[in-house]
Amino acid sequence: MQPRSDVVAGDMPDAVEPGVQGENKDAKTAMIEVAEKLIGERGLDNVSMRDVAAMAGHRNNSAVQYHFGSRDGLITQILRRRLVALDVERKRRLAEVDEQGLGTDLTSLVHVLFGPMVDLLRAQPEATHYARFLQRVGPVMGPAVPEVNLRTTTDDVVVRLIDVLSHLPRRTAFERIDLATQMFTGSLAVYEDRRDANNTVVNSHFDSVLAHLYDMVEAALRAGVGMGEPRSEVADTPEPEVGGG
Repeated sequence: MQPRSDVVAGDMPDAVEPGVQGENKDAKTAMIEVAEKLIGERGLDNVSMRDVAAMAGHRNNSAVQYHFGSRDGLITQILRRRLVALDVERKRRLAEVDEQGLGTDLTSLVHVLFGPMVDLLRAQPEATHYARFLQRVGPVMGPAVPEVNLRTTTDDVVVRLIDVLSHLPRRTAFERIDLATQMFTGSLAVYEDRRDANNTVVNSHFDSVLAHLYDMVEAALRAGVGMGEPRSEVADTPEPEVGGG
């Protein structure tokens, strides 16, 4: 089903959702925040729109359809809210590293790419479930957000990274960046799960997790082609000594 981003509350008759006139913005924001949390915790298939409406304080089970047109419309709005805000911050950071003469530095570009999401999670450690939400729906639903069809700062950062990774074919560089992004987001999602479960066996400190992730991403991007191939039996066999003796 294609997301419907063209449905707004004003397009629906008043009788569909009585008692919300003048409160549409707050009602929509509440459902967006609740849906992000529930989907992040349970997964997309384990959250009904009735659950979202109820936890957002609505007695009308059609509240999601009224405000967003469909479940996909709601998810699109969650993604749009976060992606647009993160891209604005990414633009600021990119301008900053350019001023410092670091606009083609791999380490700086990696931090520009991931730093805005890190700061979002750091600012709201108990209220944000964005990493888990993005892990569950972003790779599939993200391309449906209208803004992704426009040239964004995120695109500019990725293109610069591809240029920096001149030791890789451009397509390989793009795929490496995409996989690194999934690893980064997925690892933060696991951190969120462990945090909520009070699991402190490993990676219990946010800054420690980040330090590992940034090191791992840079190492992955700097790696050459074929470095992850398993060694063959022939390669594993010790070479005969020369000269005997």
